[in-house]
Amino acid sequence: MPVPYNNTMCINTDEWLQAGLSYDTYKNDKRSGHLQTLNRGCRSSQVLINVESIKKSDRKEAILRAFPSLTSGASSIFLAKIKEDIEAREFYSSFKLADGRYLVLEKVNEYTANASVLNAIMAQVNERTSLRRALGGSTTGIWADAAATVNKIKVETGHSLPDNYRRLKKKAEDYKSTGYASLISGKWLNSNAAKVVEKDQEAALRQLLRKHQNFDNQQIANIYNIIAEGIQWAKITSTTVGNYRIKWEQETHTGRHGVTSFKNNRSMLIKRSAPSYPLYYWTVDGWDAELLYQKSEVNKSGGSVTTYHNRLTMVVVLDPCCKYPIGYAIGTHETPELIKAALRNAVNHTEELFGARHKVLQIQTDNYAKKKLQPIYEAISDYYTPARVHNAKSKVIEPYFARLNKKYCQLMPNWSGFGIASGSKKQPNAEMLNKLRHSFPDENGVRAQLTRVIEIERSATRERYLELYGEMPETDRRIITNEEYLMLMGETNGFTHHLTAAGIIIKIGGVKYYYDSFDPKLRELAHHAWTVKYDPDDTSKALAISEDGSHRILLEEKYTQPMALVEATPESHRQRVLVGGFNKQLENNIVAKMSDDYETVNELFNSHPQLNNTLAKLVLTDSAGQHKDRKSANRLALAGQKLLQQKSPKSEKPKRIEESKYLDEKVNISKYI
Repeated sequence: MPVPYNNTMCINTDEWLQAGLSYDTYKNDKRSGHLQTLNRGCRSSQVLINVESIKKSDRKEAILRAFPSLTSGASSIFLAKIKEDIEAREFYSSFKLADGRYLVLEKVNEYTANASVLNAIMAQVNERTSLRRALGGSTTGIWADAAATVNKIKVETGHSLPDNYRRLKKKAEDYKSTGYASLISGKWLNSNAAKVVEKDQEAALRQLLRKHQNFDNQQIANIYNIIAEGIQWAKITSTTVGNYRIKWEQETHTGRHGVTSFKNNRSMLIKRSAPSYPLYYWTVDGWDAELLYQKSEVNKSGGSVTTYHNRLTMVVVLDPCCKYPIGYAIGTHETPELIKAALRNAVNHTEELFGARHKVLQIQTDNYAKKKLQPIYEAISDYYTPARVHNAKSKVIEPYFARLNKKYCQLMPNWSGFGIASGSKKQPNAEMLNKLRHSFPDENGVRAQLTRVIEIERSATRERYLELYGEMPETDRRIITNEEYLMLMGETNGFTHHLTAAGIIIKIGGVKYYYDSFDPKLRELAHHAWTVKYDPDDTSKALAISEDGSHRILLEEKYTQPMALVEATPESHRQRVLVGGFNKQLENNIVAKMSDDYETVNELFNSHPQLNNTLAKLVLTDSAGQHKDRKSANRLALAGQKLLQQKSPKSEKPKRIEESKYLDEKVNISKYI
């Protein structure tokens, strides 16, 4: 156990070792003057080490932990008087440095301990000074005793007050006059010989840090010091530049890395949640799939050349609800037509899922071909919200592509790897890829691979997607008619067409397609030239649009009837009935119109007697069939005449004969010729 020696607490070398310290450490500390011994060791007694003389705090802390009795006596009495200064802790916790930082917790604890210990010391010094003066004694040595006591309790309190009594007294006087701020080190207050303090010095250094050439710290220090030498500024080192680089990262990032990098990495990110239901939000983007295929072509010399580095692009329409790939299209590269095909696939897939084509409430894309595709985006959605240019953070589809690449593509032998920035260690073995290149699939093979990936993705979440569709509010569902769909997303062959007896005939990919409509307006407008829009994936329907855009008629691909009756089917019969009924109704409409016109004109002449002796009446009333030269009337006209005769009362027939005779007698036709 530690023992007193000449009123000084001591430990021997065994106790030094018992505290977890080594003998070599003891010898080094003694040799360098970091501890004192009070005797010389011999066979009958060990060396005694003055505990108070131990200068290394970690050694003293280890010894005090091992032997708590060392803190007894005056130091333990003083410890009891120390109370934590709550106001000091609040002051240091909220103290803001000149550069906007707050004190770290370690310093808050240290400065709070210093203030608490000083409070106790000053109270004790004042008490002893008053007592000694009252008794007529000397006050000399009071601060020396205080310093000795303070030194003994460093471990227990964690204070950093000076051991020297003069410095301790000065610290106490500053504390008394200035308060808590006097205990904060000048290093934290930036008062220790700062070399970059003036506004123009800071501006010059920041300008160097934000240069687009991305100078390193030493280069910046060299350039800055040229300026400093010319106008008597203090020179700086590369270490100083590094410290300011960290401090001014916010102000200099844009210059070194650009506005896009700043917005993507430094600006605030809005946290977003996935839509609760299908068809609330779609995002569209293209992906250069990391799957290689081989392609053979004929070069300029007529020889065959095979390449193995070819990749396809897949445009995906992703519904973040369940991360469901609602639409896709595969091509050799991204084009407006490929994006349109992916949107067409998405809209058609909604019909496969929900029984009708649907619009989406909101669609987001990048800005590629925005002017050309924006009318389609706006037509199939309530809100079109293009992403800000170069805003990678808004694209939730990018991580989706990365997942497809890792989950599916990496498992395939023709996988080309991750992005360039991922590093060579994550890339496939290039040597092995070269050996396997002859077994790479062709373009159709990779198309099949990508189609399979999408089908697996759809099947994994289709059930949940349909379930959520059933739960979504009915008012949020937007249906697209066939006419709307073809108008927005249909393709054309680049020509206009006229109606013929066989219908409207167009060529798609070198194949003739025959279209017609049961809408009578198509034949009423037969004089128009028509642009025909069709779906390349479903040519059963098309949309005819007049040249001036004022008329639209939905067409159906004509049914082909077998010539031989033996090959007829129930559908053949049904189609014959439909066409026959349409033609009969067409004729009936014409006859009804002729009848209506006759009655209207007849009423006109009856109400205007002054027209009785005119050639106009002779010509127009001939429509009733009384003119002797009506030998060439066509079938439809005859049918109209019969209908009119059936409608006319029998009592009117003699009257009409009399009117005809009267006109023959009174009207001289020759003068009108």
